Amino acid sequence: MPLSHPHPASDDAPTAALAPDRPGGAARRLRTRALWAGLLLVPATVLVGVLGLASENAGRCVGYGEGCSGTPGWVHLASLAVAAVAWIHALSTPDGPAPATSRTAAFWTTIGAECVFLLLVATAFG
Repeated sequence: MPLSHPHPASDDAPTAALAPDRPGGAARRLRTRALWAGLLLVPATVLVGVLGLASENAGRCVGYGEGCSGTPGWVHLASLAVAAVAWIHALSTPDGPAPATSRTAAFWTTIGAECVFLLLVATAFG
């Protein structure tokens, strides 16, 4: 005994036409990736900091303050500021059928600024 659908298939078409527009799948994926890129910066910084402390010169840098990186602190802060502004833009740009070009650029800017920051953290101890 086959199961029958209580409504004919033609009834589904008007209901689908009245459904609200949803953001495109690509826009949602980009927002999700941007969210994870920003949230994973903290554990990545901890991991890179521990790896930096395992370097050959880290003991001398931490113990005596010799052989440390000469990079000023404002460079670290500038890379974090760029990453934060780009991350906020990537998350707050309204969704459309496709991701906005500025959102895509902001996402890649976030990734690049975070990579620069992690490189600075890795080289901070020598």
